[in-house]
Amino acid sequence: MTDAVEAGAAGGAWTPVGRGIDPEVCSRWRLTPGRVLGDRAAGTWEATRGGAACVVKYFGAAAFPDWRYPLRVAAALRAQGWPTPEPVEEPLAGPDGVWVLFHRLPGESVRPADADRPAEEHARGRLLAEFHEAAADTGIADQRGGFTGPAERVADPELEHWLRAHELACPAEGRMLRACRDAAVGWFADNPVPDAPRSVIHGDFAPWNLLFDDGRLTGVLDFEATHHTFQVADFALSWRGYQDGVLRGYDEVRALSDLEWHLVRPVFWAWLFIGVKDLLAAHYGAAGRTGAPPDLGWQITRLRKHSPLLASKAGRGGALGSW
Repeated sequence: MTDAVEAGAAGGAWTPVGRGIDPEVCSRWRLTPGRVLGDRAAGTWEATRGGAACVVKYFGAAAFPDWRYPLRVAAALRAQGWPTPEPVEEPLAGPDGVWVLFHRLPGESVRPADADRPAEEHARGRLLAEFHEAAADTGIADQRGGFTGPAERVADPELEHWLRAHELACPAEGRMLRACRDAAVGWFADNPVPDAPRSVIHGDFAPWNLLFDDGRLTGVLDFEATHHTFQVADFALSWRGYQDGVLRGYDEVRALSDLEWHLVRPVFWAWLFIGVKDLLAAHYGAAGRTGAPPDLGWQITRLRKHSPLLASKAGRGGALGSW
């Protein structure tokens, strides 16, 4: 799941990290539970069964109503030879969420030193372009439940309402976020049906979600944010507003059109608002609310990133940073 939607992950007596795998699940699947993997609110753990390494994931019903969709996308890519997580058993579904048991894929993620980051970004951009070709070939064109397109997301009047409420509480931060939303709405109003390639996307094509063994790709992990949209939306968490090597590598394999270069920024802005409406509504809409306003530092940090390459291709971002 992406950083931007972590706050929404939910549900059930045994959600999250900290409580571990439900003992009934361990008994049913004959598992020896291991350590938690990461700090995602969805819940991901190591486990073994009969000596075989596995991974257990929990999808809360509130945050992942269409949990079968990422499994379907991963299976369609696996059929084309991409190493994606494969379930060992049929998922265990309950009223509050779903448990899924996967084979653990071999290999390790690449954590490049600073000097090696440009090469890693470039290689990952090239790989993402190849991934998108395969994603388009899956033929999956329906939208995942709970997701919308970027234009619909930023045009949501409820999002605007709660951003204004947040601006009253946090003027500088709220003003920046609302300006971002307004700029994205304006771009899509001027370009209502962008003729740009669409397919299912991965959603978080970051180094930690790619496994390698001696330079060979052995795993593409974490399809929790996969949905159908513009392919350039996958830059949101691969390029992240500044990793220009990703864009350069991608463009070498599949040349981006002029329209796509101009589309990168508004879909990136729209991605920053995934989950934000519900987060703000839960705080500002609560009767007798107390406590600090929601932390939207993740969004603000990314709005302040600088991309010389995007600025050269699509102009600067005006009041929304120096892109």
